[in-house]
Order: sequence, then structure tokens, then C-alpha cells
Amino acid sequence: MTQEKPIIIITMGDAAGIGPEIVVKALASKHIYRICRPVVVGDVTIMREAGKLVDKLPGLHFIESIEDMQCQAGIIDLLDLHNLSRKDVITGQVCAPCGRAAMEYVEKAAGIVRDLKTSALVTTPINKEATRQAGYGETGHLEYLARLTDTTEYATMLMAGQLRVVHLTTHYSLRETCQYVTKERIIARLKLTHESFLGWGLAKPRIAVAALNPHAGEGGLFGTEEIDEIVPALREAKSAGIDTAGPLPADSVFNRAINGEFDVVLAMYHDQGHIPVKVHGFEKSVSVALGLPFIRTSVDHGTAFDIAGRGIADSRSLEAAIKVAVNLVNGKGLDY
Repeated sequence: MTQEKPIIIITMGDAAGIGPEIVVKALASKHIYRICRPVVVGDVTIMREAGKLVDKLPGLHFIESIEDMQCQAGIIDLLDLHNLSRKDVITGQVCAPCGRAAMEYVEKAAGIVRDLKTSALVTTPINKEATRQAGYGETGHLEYLARLTDTTEYATMLMAGQLRVVHLTTHYSLRETCQYVTKERIIARLKLTHESFLGWGLAKPRIAVAALNPHAGEGGLFGTEEIDEIVPALREAKSAGIDTAGPLPADSVFNRAINGEFDVVLAMYHDQGHIPVKVHGFEKSVSVALGLPFIRTSVDHGTAFDIAGRGIADSRSLEAAIKVAVNLVNGKGLDY
């Protein structure tokens, strides 16, 4: 376990959204500075404007490299890439320059984290429409980070308290999702989840697998994916020493996990996993990446253009993401 506080690199996110505001609010907490050394990659003008939205305006310390950081509560160490003009930012609206800058913050932050030993990356929201307009083909942070790091097997895990959910598929239409529910993909995702939890210090992770169809297919009456793909995958995973249960009906498996029966649930598609997590604890829900060569956590919400610039954004998800990142770096697991 490291004796030195980990360095946490935080991206500002889309300048037109609530990312800058929640960063300022989260770093107004003295507790954050007691557990880590935070550094923000973003834009000075936007961060200064965001600071005016909070009661106590924090100071900004501009740095050229990590070696210049002060790590002093009340003062945000900021690495400005000088890649965004204020005139190109329309608060609360999709802006291609904001999308490009946000992705460049991610690229820079990921490079810093890869060069450091005791560090982690924490990201705030990007807007997928803005990044697409800026020429990026990836559908989100994780896909982009996977490309930057040449990672082929990766996944998103959402967590709210004791409920942890890994997704087999994420950004596909519901119609497309069914074709990705295959034995091979399920086995790979179970192995990734199992190995990730082992790496986080859990000796024998218990993985529940949610069914795709209502009532787990009801013996094939409501679909055959359980019979054709999911059950064979679980059988092979169990033979490899992975503790799995399922396929279990999605209308009950998440509650069983909340009650401590399972350590994590594998959901088949985006909303199947996102909805229970956000209902269970939206304000403090966190996204954790599996498979990357470094620790990366994120807020579990979007850019919230409808409330951007109004000073009412909630920073609790970001604060939770920072705490989870710190615990993972320090070998203390997923609790926060």
C-alpha cells in the first residue's frame, strides 16, 4: 500500500456543460485534498467562470507539468492546454470546439497517468454529439481510452453503494443488442470482470448474470438467447473457476445483489444495468473502467446542458468517483 497520497488527474469535460462547475465544487472539499493530490486538465477561462458559481471562489494555480503542482486545499492545480477559445463556447449547447477540447483533455490526462505509478484518471462528462461533430468516431470515454491504450477487452462498470453492474453491451440500439449477446462475448466479459475484481483484492468474486429476456426466457417461450448463448457461457465460465449464477430474471437479480448475495451483476444491455444503479443511488453513482492499463473512474451522468451555468449542478458523483479512484490506487477496493 502506498504511503504517499495518489495523484488524481481530473478532466474538465465539455466546457459547455456542468463539468467545470462540478470540478470546482468537488475540489472545494478539504477532504479531497486530505486523501489525494488532484490536478485538473482544462481551460483557465472556463474554470474561472465556474468558480464564480460557488460560494467560495477557489484559487487557480497554473502548471506546465505535474512537477509544478502545489496540492493545497483551496487552490486548484490546473494544466491548461490552450486549445479552446471562449468565443467558441456556448453554455448549454452542443459545440464542436468543446467536443474536440474535451477529448484532448482526456488524451493528455491519460498520458500523464500512464507515466505515473500511484495515480488514476477521473473524468467528467463529454457530449457525444459534440465529439462526433469534432471528428471523433468513438461513442464515449472508454472507447477512446481503449484506442489510445491499444486495449481490446474492456467494459464499463457502474456502482452505487454495494450495487455493482458490468455491461455486456452499452451504446447500441435495443434491436442491435440481441446480436451481441453471444457465448464468446459473455465468457470474455465474465473473465474480465473476474480478473478485475481479483486485482482489486476480492478473493472469489460472485458474479450474477442477468437474463436478456423476461423471466429468463421462460424455457424458450420469450426468446432463446438464454438457452443458446448465456447458459453455455456460464457453464464454460464455471469450469474455468469463475463463480457465476444465472441467467437470472432482471426484475429480481439487482435487488439480490443489493442485499449482498452477489458482488457484481453482468447486465446484457445499457438500460438494463443503468436503471437499477441510478434508481438505487443516482447522486453518488460512479463509473469504473475495466481492462485499461490504469485506474479510471468517472461520474455517472452527462453534461446536463439544461442546467449548465446556473450553479445548481450536484458534485457528489464526482466526489465519489475521486474517492473510489483513491481507494483503488491504495489497494482498498471499491468501497467509498
